[in-house]
Amino acid sequence: MKIILLIIFSFVFIVALIFSLLNFHLVQINLGFTSISLPLTVALTVELFAGIIIGLLVAFLRIIKLKSDYAHLNKQLNRSQKK
Repeated sequence: MKIILLIIFSFVFIVALIFSLLNFHLVQINLGFTSISLPLTVALTVELFAGIIIGLLVAFLRIIKLKSDYAHLNKQLNRSQKK
């Protein structure tokens, strides 16, 4: 299983490396109040990591809510068992 994961990771890494080498031209990014020029691969990488961070934050908030609900339900269950 580890070998299969290593092969898949290597394949994805090689495809990403080839993609980044083929798309290294500058792009203009307008932020509203300023504008910056970045290589396309850097802009896409920043966007990817921003998406990952936002996704992890949303998942983390959902996990906290579920843990809170679990604690509340567990307290209710304990109270009902004591009666």
